[in-house]
Amino acid sequence: MTEPDVTGPARADLRAARPGTPAGRTTSAPSPGSTAGSAVGREPDDAGRGNRLWPDDRGTLPAPARLALARLVRGPYLAAETDPDTWRALLTNEDVVRERLADQYLDLVVDADSQVAFVRDVPTADAPRVVREVALTFLDTALLLHLRGLLLDAPDSRVAVSRDEVADHLGAYRRRGGASPMDFSRQLDATWARLVESGILEPLGGDRAAVSPVLRTVFGADQVAALSTEYARLAKES
Repeated sequence: MTEPDVTGPARADLRAARPGTPAGRTTSAPSPGSTAGSAVGREPDDAGRGNRLWPDDRGTLPAPARLALARLVRGPYLAAETDPDTWRALLTNEDVVRERLADQYLDLVVDADSQVAFVRDVPTADAPRVVREVALTFLDTALLLHLRGLLLDAPDSRVAVSRDEVADHLGAYRRRGGASPMDFSRQLDATWARLVESGILEPLGGDRAAVSPVLRTVFGADQVAALSTEYARLAKES
């Protein structure tokens, strides 16, 4: 495996999906027996009228289930800790939410232990890619692996880190890549900002941030194992 360069993209072909952020709008397929345009000018069935939220509302789900669906599609994830009411609505209406997401080529992932949920593209080769993916730099990936390790080692699944702590951990990779302290600081600022924007880091004030429990689930075990081995080797050689 070619040694990664801290100033460039990660050599490992790892792309971190930002769960729930669609790359473009998709439309649901018509239900069996319906015809294109049949809903135009026609009142919805009586069964859905009690769930109307506006005069021309054609939806049939109750408001809490719709909110859970919308939060999942908007992303990056839904967490019980920050939105307990919507989390309960998701669990109550999980089957129908899964159906509506499947209509958009999206799969629902629910981590009951961490109490987080997000959406990802369905694992079918001929399905369109709906979730927007963000390419990770070497530094992004190294930090994600470190944060995930801290999260898995935490007895209560709660982890907070500071930018200085992160800089100390990643310093070995800077020395190996030969980046100047100023260049490394700029790269670290960009990495920190990307993880905050994606919801992986949740600002606590100052230079500290909490690590989202979604990091337990969003990466596959095979990806993590392969990258962890390689990055540990590079850090040791540094």
